[in-house]
Amino acid sequence: MTAVTTTNTAQIAVEYFSDDVINSFIASRHGAANSQRTYRNAVKRMIQFFALKDCAAPTTSDFDAFINTLRGENKSDSTIRLYNTVGKMFFRYLEKHGVYRNVTADSEPLRLKKKIAHKKDALSKAQAQKLLAEVVGEDIISLRDKAIIALCLTCGLRTVEVERANVEDLTDCGNYFTLEVMGKGSTQKDATVKVAPRTAQLIQKYLAARGNVVTDKLFSSEAQTPLFTSDSNNSSKGKRLSSQSVGKMIKARLKKSGINSKKITAHSTRHFAATCAIMAGVDIREVSAMLRHSSINVTMTYLHDISLQSRRAELTVADNLFGCVA
Repeated sequence: MTAVTTTNTAQIAVEYFSDDVINSFIASRHGAANSQRTYRNAVKRMIQFFALKDCAAPTTSDFDAFINTLRGENKSDSTIRLYNTVGKMFFRYLEKHGVYRNVTADSEPLRLKKKIAHKKDALSKAQAQKLLAEVVGEDIISLRDKAIIALCLTCGLRTVEVERANVEDLTDCGNYFTLEVMGKGSTQKDATVKVAPRTAQLIQKYLAARGNVVTDKLFSSEAQTPLFTSDSNNSSKGKRLSSQSVGKMIKARLKKSGINSKKITAHSTRHFAATCAIMAGVDIREVSAMLRHSSINVTMTYLHDISLQSRRAELTVADNLFGCVA
């Protein structure tokens, strides 16, 4: 890849970092569509900053100024961290392909508040049971939704993993089933989760009631049969259920069951699987494998949820206080 030159130095940021260059960078990441869209938006935002500031040839100071501008806009720590990471990946890519030097190599260290807790809360056991109990009925949508919720609660699946699951990925192993999983940012099935018989029965009941579906090659070179499909009365009917639809469905079911909090979403079902397993005495390494975490340190962050759930101090104080009131 050769560098693009221009005599108009005020536009060099736009010329060097053309759409062709950005597209090549995005393609090199091999991520899912949502991830690639996020990378593209982050790079575009950075280039826009350079162009508005007339950065003829962006330097380390210019990159640091971009990050500091995000701070001034009161962007969240997670957003700043994302833009910083993508910006560094982009400049490393440019240097590797001889387009531009990596000006981020000596950039200021990113100092943000350390996150010790998740943005979303875990469901309690009572809430998880309440959510499952809310889904009643033998219609196709109820059967599908109950199967999805049970799968998320027992295996800790992400919504994108539910979307990517195929009928062919579910295997009967006798005392349990397995499901091949394509995780976040992956382009192939790279993990396996164990599915309890009761969860598998819910999935099979749904599949037995479902009619013909549209096979696709969305996540494979060969046509696959989506495990869960849309039943909307539009062009998506019979096609693979999207990650966004899964998230909205679970959130709607949560609200319907009386669980309505901004900190409880579809991802809270994944937190439940983690905290429930750990509190039941399952080794943290097994829990990490179930969640497909890259490091056990990531799994350790769930201990915050467990610490809060098991803490007795506040309730003990309340019991003593109100127990003494006539």
